[in-house]
Amino acid sequence: MKKGKLERENQSEGEDPTSKVQQNPFAMIGRMLTKLAMYIVLPIVGMLKGMVNMVSSVYKKVLTVFLRSTVAVMLVRMVIDKFGIAAIKNAWYDANQITDHVLDGYTKPLRTKGWDLALLEYTVAMLTDSASEPPLSKRLGQISCPVLIITGDSDRLVPSWNAERLSRAIPGSSLEVIKNCGHLPHEEKVEEFISVVQKFLQSVFGAQQVVQTAS
Repeated sequence: MKKGKLERENQSEGEDPTSKVQQNPFAMIGRMLTKLAMYIVLPIVGMLKGMVNMVSSVYKKVLTVFLRSTVAVMLVRMVIDKFGIAAIKNAWYDANQITDHVLDGYTKPLRTKGWDLALLEYTVAMLTDSASEPPLSKRLGQISCPVLIITGDSDRLVPSWNAERLSRAIPGSSLEVIKNCGHLPHEEKVEEFISVVQKFLQSVFGAQQVVQTAS
């Protein structure tokens, strides 16, 4: 009797502790339901991804057709005529610095024949050409050359936090934020802009080489 009892105890000690779980009918049902759910969910996820790609493709085609239409040209002209000057003034931290000469420099190209069509074709090209390449955000990390990013702290068109994100995405890049400046630091803060660029070039190529190149 004792011998049989010892054998049963030894057998129970040698059993895999997970065997009881495996024999548990509720655990078995749970595993079966999990597998069944995966078999159902995975095809649905794949189908949804395909639908998103299809919708994106159709959307781009429809948008391309619209951008090349007469209506799109009329809308572009109307928007530029109504909001163009306001957009230029909004690009500066101090709009009082904007002279008629500055405004003419931005509006003169808009009097060129076919500028509106060129703008729309440029937009179409960005939509169609980008489809064959990885997203720009995934390619920024591949940049290996020295990069300087300059922005104004009061940029209302492209806020400075965008420049900060860009700087983090490009390895080893330098970020300079010019105070009391809007979207156009190279025009609004000319001396500070040149100073920042000069310091960057000196840090990359050396002061002597920069001076020789400038002379």
